[in-house]
Amino acid sequence: MNTASSQSTVATGASVRSPRLLFVSSVTEGGSGRSQRELAAVLQDHGRQVRFLVDAGDSARSQRWLLSECTDATIRFQGRAVERPFDLVRQRLGAKTATRDIDGLHHESTIAPENAFEQSIRRWRPDAVVVSSITRVTWRRIRTICRQRSIPTALYLREAPAIGHLTAGLFPDMLLANSGTLVDDADRLGHRALLIPSVVQIDPMERPPSGDVLLLVNPLKSHGVHVIGPLAAARPDIPIVLQESWSLSGQDRTEVERLVRDHPNVTFRAFEPRPGTVFRDARALLAPHQVDNRPRTILEAQANGLPVVASDLPGLAEAVGDGGQLVKADAGPEEWVRAIGRLWDQPSHWMNLSDRARMHAGRPEVRPEAIARRFGELIDDLVDQQD
Repeated sequence: MNTASSQSTVATGASVRSPRLLFVSSVTEGGSGRSQRELAAVLQDHGRQVRFLVDAGDSARSQRWLLSECTDATIRFQGRAVERPFDLVRQRLGAKTATRDIDGLHHESTIAPENAFEQSIRRWRPDAVVVSSITRVTWRRIRTICRQRSIPTALYLREAPAIGHLTAGLFPDMLLANSGTLVDDADRLGHRALLIPSVVQIDPMERPPSGDVLLLVNPLKSHGVHVIGPLAAARPDIPIVLQESWSLSGQDRTEVERLVRDHPNVTFRAFEPRPGTVFRDARALLAPHQVDNRPRTILEAQANGLPVVASDLPGLAEAVGDGGQLVKADAGPEEWVRAIGRLWDQPSHWMNLSDRARMHAGRPEVRPEAIARRFGELIDDLVDQQD
C-alpha cells in the first residue's frame, strides 16, 4: 500500500487504512459531474480523502486548438522523424493546473488531465485512481502511468461511448458501471463490471410541483430536442420548458432560440443549480434521448412524483422502470405527441404513473449512502490487493 495512506481510528482503538482517492474526469458540468461530486462528498464525510483532476471546460481556447493540432500531427506523422516535436509540445500543454473548490471538494483543472496527471499524483500520492468520462487518449496515458507506479485504477463507465476504452488494450484493475446496460455491454466484451449506480442526492421541495409544464432538461440534439417543434405545434395548450443543464453554444443555442421564437408555448430557462427549483412547476419529464444514457434527472423527477416519457434505449428504460412511459427512439413526432397527450388528458393515467414514479425512485439500491458504502468497500479491497 502507498505509504501516503491516511490512518483513521475506530471505536475499538484499532487503526484502519483510509485510502486517498484521486478522481479524474473531463466532466464537471451537468448530471455526471454533479453525481461524481456527490459520491465523493459522501466518501469524504466517511473519513476518506478525495481530490479531483478535471478538464477545465471552455477555458484556454487557443491552447486547446494547439493541443488538437499537435495531437492530429502526432497521429498523422506516427513513426516518422517529424512526429517527435509535435508530441513534445502536445505533452507539455496543460501540464500546469489551476486549483479551486467545487461543492467543498478540491479540484485541479487543466485542458489536458493526462498531461498534468504525473505531477498531480506526485503532490497527492493517491492510493487509487478512479477514472470516468474521459477520452481514450487520456485513459491510455493515465493507465500507463499508474501501471508504472503500481497505483491501482478503477474505470467507472458512466456513458455508452466509454465502453470503447475496453478495446484499447489497457484494462483497469477494477471495472465499474453505473447501469445494468453497461454491465451487460462489458460482459459481451469479456470483462466483468460491478454495478455502482450514480449517486443522486435528492433536493427536497418545499411543496409538490404545480403540474403546469412539460420539462425537457438539457435541450441538445443528442437529447431529442427535435421532437419539441412538432409537439409544441400539435399541442399549443401544453407549456414546454427547455431547461439548460450544460452550457449551450453554437447550433444548440440557435435551435433553442428558434423554438422559443416560433412557438409561444416554448420557454427557455438558464441553468439552475437546485433541482428542487427546476421541477417546481413540472407535470412530467420528457427525455427523448438519441444516446443511451442514464440521466440523474430521471431519478430526481420521479422522486418528486413526476412521470417520465423517454426513449426506449436500454439505459433509459432501466432508469425509468415502471415510473413512466417509453417511446421508440426512432419514432416519429406523432408517437411523442400521443404519449404526452395521455399524461395531459387522462388524470387517472398521470396519477398511476406518478405513484409508480415515487416508488421506483425510493428503491433501496439507489440510496446515496448505500451506493457510497459499496463503492468505498470495493476501493478498499482494490487497494488492499496491492499490499
